[in-house]
Amino acid sequence: MSTFRKLTALVATSLVMTLGACGPDAAEGGEHRLRIGVTVYFMSPFITQGKEGMEAYAKARDIDLLWNSAEQDVSTQASQIDQMINQHVDAIIVAPVQADSLGPQLARAKKEGIPVIAVNATLKDTSNITTSVLPDDVKAGEQAMQIMVDKLNGKGRIAILQGALGSSFEIDRTKGMHNILAKNPDIEVVAEGAADWKPEVAGNKVKTWLQSAGGKIDGIVAQNDDMALGATKGLAEAGRKDILVVGIDGIEDGLKAVQNGSMLGTNLQHGVVEMAAGLAVARLVATGKPYQKAYTYNMPIITEGNVDAAYQNVVTGKDAFLAKLPGLVDANVTSGDISAGSLNDQAG
Repeated sequence: MSTFRKLTALVATSLVMTLGACGPDAAEGGEHRLRIGVTVYFMSPFITQGKEGMEAYAKARDIDLLWNSAEQDVSTQASQIDQMINQHVDAIIVAPVQADSLGPQLARAKKEGIPVIAVNATLKDTSNITTSVLPDDVKAGEQAMQIMVDKLNGKGRIAILQGALGSSFEIDRTKGMHNILAKNPDIEVVAEGAADWKPEVAGNKVKTWLQSAGGKIDGIVAQNDDMALGATKGLAEAGRKDILVVGIDGIEDGLKAVQNGSMLGTNLQHGVVEMAAGLAVARLVATGKPYQKAYTYNMPIITEGNVDAAYQNVVTGKDAFLAKLPGLVDANVTSGDISAGSLNDQAG
C-alpha cells in the first residue's frame, strides 16, 4: 500500500507536504513497486506522444502503468476509474473526457485513500483532485489567436474550430481566443463550432463554412493541430490555399505543416514532457514526497522562425530526448518549471 494512504494530514499551502511515515519506493531499493493507473480521453496524436514519455519514465523509475483510453466516452472513463480503485492502485492519473464528470468515482478514490492527479485536462470540481499537471490553455488560446491577428494586421474574417465541447481545454482555449478578439473588434468571427479534435470532422466543417460564408474567410484558428491539419486538407480540396491556418499542440504533422507553409503557426505542447511530468508527480504523491498543489505547462509559440528547432526536439532527436527524459522531468518537477526542455534544451 502506498505511503499516501498512511498520511494523516496535508499542509494546506502552495507546497503540500506529506506528514505520514514514508517507506522507500522501488527506484530507491524498496520492496514495493508502484502501480499507477492512467485514463485518458482518447488516443490523439498528442496523447500517443505523451504515452511514450510516460512509458520511458515508468521504465526508468520501476513503475507499472495500467493504461486506459476512454475514447471520448464519459461512462467508459468512469468505469475505468472504478476498476483501478478495485485493483488498489497507488495513484490514478486522469485526463478527463468532460470537465463536469467523474464526481462519484473521484470521491470514492479519495475515500479509499488513492490520490488522483489531473494531467493535461481537469474537472470543474477539483475537491477530490490531489494535484494537477496542466497546460495554460487560456494562454495557448490567446497565443494562437494573436498569431492570426498579427498576420491579418488586426482586420479580417475568421473561423474558429473548437474541440469537444465541455472539456476543460476546449473551455479554456475558447476563453483565451475570445480574450484576444475582445481587444481586436475589426476581426469578425464568421463561424465557430466543434470538430471534436478530429481532422476529418474539421475538414468537412471548413468546407461547409466556406459555402455559408460565401468563401469570405481570411483565416482559421483551430484548438489543436489535428483540426488545423484537417482544415488545411479541406481548404486544399476546395482550392483555397490562400486562407491562413493556426493550430495548437506542436505534433509532428503540425510542425511539418508550419515548415512547408500550409500552417501559419502553432503552440508546442510537448506531450512526452507534460505527460511524463504527470507521472513523476504521481510518484511523488504515492511515495509520500513533497509536491506542489498544481503545476503549469506553458507552451512556446512556434512559427517559421523556430519550427526547425522544435522539430528536432519532437521528431528527429526523439530517441535521444526520451533517453534523458526521466532525469529532465525529475529536475523540472523539483524546480516547478515542468516546461523546461520542451524547446530550448535540444535532443542529442
